[in-house]
Amino acid sequence: MRKTARILISSSLILQMAPLAAFGAFHEALQQKREEAKQNVDEKREQFKQEVQQKRDTLKTEVKDRVNALRTEVKDKKEALKVEVKDKREVFKDELKAKRDVLQDEAKKKREMLRGEVEKKREAFKEEAEKRREELKKKLGEQRAQRIEQFFKQMVEKFEKAIDRLDDYAEKIEGRLAKAEENRKDVSSVKEKLTVAKAKISEAGKTLEDSKARYAEAVKDPDFKASFAKVKEVVNGVAEKVKEAHRALVDVVSSLRGVGGGKERTDTSTPTSTQ
Repeated sequence: MRKTARILISSSLILQMAPLAAFGAFHEALQQKREEAKQNVDEKREQFKQEVQQKRDTLKTEVKDRVNALRTEVKDKKEALKVEVKDKREVFKDELKAKRDVLQDEAKKKREMLRGEVEKKREAFKEEAEKRREELKKKLGEQRAQRIEQFFKQMVEKFEKAIDRLDDYAEKIEGRLAKAEENRKDVSSVKEKLTVAKAKISEAGKTLEDSKARYAEAVKDPDFKASFAKVKEVVNGVAEKVKEAHRALVDVVSSLRGVGGGKERTDTSTPTSTQ
């Protein structure tokens, strides 16, 4: 009886333990699946990260290549534009130089023509000196005739030299301004002043030539003092015109600072008084 009871109790215990063992095995299997699922998710996540990083690197490389290509393109365009501007500047400079050379040649021919005419008048005035002295001797006497003729002759020579100096220097300034224009400098205001100065120089030269005719009229008076006073008046009129031309050219020289570099020195001294 007791033996049977033990068997029944043992069987009952075995039947109670069986579900617990099965549940433990199920739980272990479930835990294993969870671990495998988690590992799979981690692997996929890592793979996704790598793919994203790879795409980022690829995109970064593409952007960098595009930026470099764009920079190269911009640089090439800048260089091409620079070359184009330089070529245009050279063409403009050559055209300007050609025009300047033509204008200079024309101006040189005109100056030579005018100087030739002036030189002829000067020579004619010198050649007529003896004739004038003879006429003056009859009116004023030999000593006075010599004195007044010598005075006017000296003044004329001084004025001629002064005007020639001013004219030569104005020509040099004109050439300097032309070169400054080739270097694309604005010298319009200086050119205007030079035009005024050249007009003053020309006016002084014309006044000097006119003074020779006025001198012939002035010495017709038999009164030596009256004749000499008239001649002085003629000389003073020329001196004033020469001084005006000189002042105008000095104004041009003062405006030359910064044009072509360096300061300009000149000897533009002119007679400022009569003897």
